[in-house]
Amino acid sequence: MFPLAIILGLGLWWRDPLAGRYGIALALGGGAVALWHMGLYVGLIPERIQPCTAAGPSCTDDNQLVFGIPIPLMALAAFALIGALSALSLKETRT
Repeated sequence: MFPLAIILGLGLWWRDPLAGRYGIALALGGGAVALWHMGLYVGLIPERIQPCTAAGPSCTDDNQLVFGIPIPLMALAAFALIGALSALSLKETRT
């Protein structure tokens, strides 16, 4: 998600009307990773999540929740919103 902030920010700075293309591409990639992580989190993907370190917190307990919402789900929603807004920005430039 961090490259999105830089690339889309520079697109705004340079007033590039087609910067949304890069936003869509990066949002699709990030969304795929977030979807995979969500599949691991809910158990749809058979690979079990291991603790981050031997002494660290588990990646499946309440440490992965913010206001009761899993972090992978928030990331997936954010990437979907960024992709949709990037696509909308391209549609406005073609009219």
